[in-house]
Amino acid sequence: MMNAAFAELKMNAEYRAVSLSREEFAVRFPELKRESSGMNVTIPYKSDVIPLVDELDEVSSRIGAVNVIKHSGSKYIGYNTDAGGIVNSLKEHGKGAPRSALLVGAGGAARAFCEAMNELHCASITVVVRDPVRGERFVAEMGRAFPNIRFGFATLPQLAHADTDLIFNATPIGSSEHTLPDQLKRVIYGHATVFDAVYRPMKTDLLKTAELRGCSVIYGYEMLLHQGALAFKIWTGREAPVETMRRALLNSLEAAA
Repeated sequence: MMNAAFAELKMNAEYRAVSLSREEFAVRFPELKRESSGMNVTIPYKSDVIPLVDELDEVSSRIGAVNVIKHSGSKYIGYNTDAGGIVNSLKEHGKGAPRSALLVGAGGAARAFCEAMNELHCASITVVVRDPVRGERFVAEMGRAFPNIRFGFATLPQLAHADTDLIFNATPIGSSEHTLPDQLKRVIYGHATVFDAVYRPMKTDLLKTAELRGCSVIYGYEMLLHQGALAFKIWTGREAPVETMRRALLNSLEAAA
């Protein structure tokens, strides 16, 4: 989608993917910075990369997760566009005012989700995790960052019901390699909107279950698209051609299906 955007605006730029193991990351990342004018960072490096940049924008500093880096002068600046990608996806579906949310996960995407909910004035978030120690730590940290949101947490076995407006999956659960737990299926019903950050496969088990149970759904590719459009503007200073990017992204995902 990025290369389609560059072509649309006749910009002399190329977007490439680089996969790094954890052992390679600290050594290769400084080289990649020097070779590029900007980059995305994804799982599992959204927090690990923070000590390797010179500055953080307000959002990435607050939530402790970076997914965009821009080379500006002599500095490398970290940003987070995942939060904006979530907000814009919800607004595009007319879902911009959730009263309460159920958040599955406690990683970088989960942090961005809390930022998005703060922007949309969500009153409460229940965080669902496998590890209660990690859940307590995450809830405490997000509670300090967003004092206007009431946070709670539950482990998967504790999850029995959820009267919530929005369910957001910030984990690989429901992707091709990770089955959807029965405990999570139990809380998908009725009026809730179900939003999955996973974009491959495009229709995950979570979204299939949600549709069967009468829920509204938002696809992971929509978050990917909107965070990418925001990243494009950070790098280039120009408005992203969103519909061109959407077509390219959908074509790519459908070809890979």
